[in-house]
Amino acid sequence: MYIVIVGGGQIGSKLAKRLADRGHNVVIIEKEEKRAHELAGELDILVIHGSGAEIDVLKDAGIGKADVLLAMTQADEVNLMACELAKKLGVNKVIARVNDEKHAKMFEEMGIDIAISLPSAAVMLFEKAVAGAGVYGLLGIGGGKGEVVEVTIGPNSKLAGKVIKDVNTKGCTFAMITRGDELIPPKGDTVVHVGDLVTVVGKPEAVLKVTKSLRGE
Repeated sequence: MYIVIVGGGQIGSKLAKRLADRGHNVVIIEKEEKRAHELAGELDILVIHGSGAEIDVLKDAGIGKADVLLAMTQADEVNLMACELAKKLGVNKVIARVNDEKHAKMFEEMGIDIAISLPSAAVMLFEKAVAGAGVYGLLGIGGGKGEVVEVTIGPNSKLAGKVIKDVNTKGCTFAMITRGDELIPPKGDTVVHVGDLVTVVGKPEAVLKVTKSLRGE
């Protein structure tokens, strides 16, 4: 995928490296000139110096061919503007970091695909750690109205060996399957196996139900 990341802070830069290491074509837009030069020296990706809230800068980053835009700055107004412009320019998926949970509704009303509230994500992560091994809470979406969870399919799961279209995933969806070193984009006829790491996205109650089934509880 061609991915544009607005904001080269700690989270944005680490995410860029992980995505690039997985074979994606990644571009970072960073407003601070010194930080942009640092990133260009550290990472083997294209780094654009400028503001992701400016349409010309987004175009320089190749937004016209982007599959995903991630707005990861510490300024919600910049993230919101970058997402709005990306939507208007036809980017299929737009993901935003929400720094202040009071702003989550604005991102939701804008039609952002996923709005990640870092405080909510941290709370969910620790909650999952308490709940038990095998389920890893990753992100809080839209101020806690949804979540992203990774779950490993257990040996007692009745879903193992089934195709995804036969799995009741009402209220959530399988976003990705990791099988060893292989990343598998889920399709209706994709078969899930014991040991697969499945990324589930959706409403909390639906995600909980599916993850229990995947674990074999």
